[in-house]
Amino acid sequence: MTTAKVDLTLEQPVELLRDRVLAKIRWAIMAGHYPPGGRLLERELCEALGVSRTSVREALRQLEIEQLVATGPRGRPFVAVVTAEAARSIYELREILECAAARLFTARAGPAEMAALQVLAARFRKALESGDLEERLAVKAEFYEVLFKGAGNPDMARVFVQLFNRIGFLRYRSLAKQERAERRASELDDIVERLLERDAEGSEAAIRQHIGAVARAAIDWLESQAGRDG
Repeated sequence: MTTAKVDLTLEQPVELLRDRVLAKIRWAIMAGHYPPGGRLLERELCEALGVSRTSVREALRQLEIEQLVATGPRGRPFVAVVTAEAARSIYELREILECAAARLFTARAGPAEMAALQVLAARFRKALESGDLEERLAVKAEFYEVLFKGAGNPDMARVFVQLFNRIGFLRYRSLAKQERAERRASELDDIVERLLERDAEGSEAAIRQHIGAVARAAIDWLESQAGRDG
């Protein structure tokens, strides 16, 4: 697969360049451009991003810490594979974190976070109508940024982001299907409505329903893949 060259320049500060390389590779993995189990060739990444091997290696080391990348024989990096068992564990913890965040959000969020939720729900609907998958994925990521910001617990947010990223390719696969994306939009509308009403119990119930649906679909698919490969 040919990856378009990314507009990065070496004149940027080292910290900014490193962060942007990391973000680009992370997004490519989450969006399924590099599938689970697929090799990550340093030379190809360097050419695609227009950066040095040092920058790519630093990014891959960080992604290994985040469990998005693993290393095989001779230290060769590849995209980490999420098993059905691992996904089940991730979704269970994700439900706990999101429900806790919703309860805190309803107690702590200010007008800015409330307004942002309404904008994001409208953006998701618009992206659904236009068939813009990348926008749908971006909106979902921004929704959780707003949720955890309003919850006011940065440590909880950091744990959630790592979990959320690990199942990014499953989210991409789900939202790529129009029927599922429409169901996710309805679920998002329900969650947002309850949060705007500062309905803690209703928000948690809506989140549990949403996560239960996406978890079942993801785990069923992973189990079917494992059975086929076996």
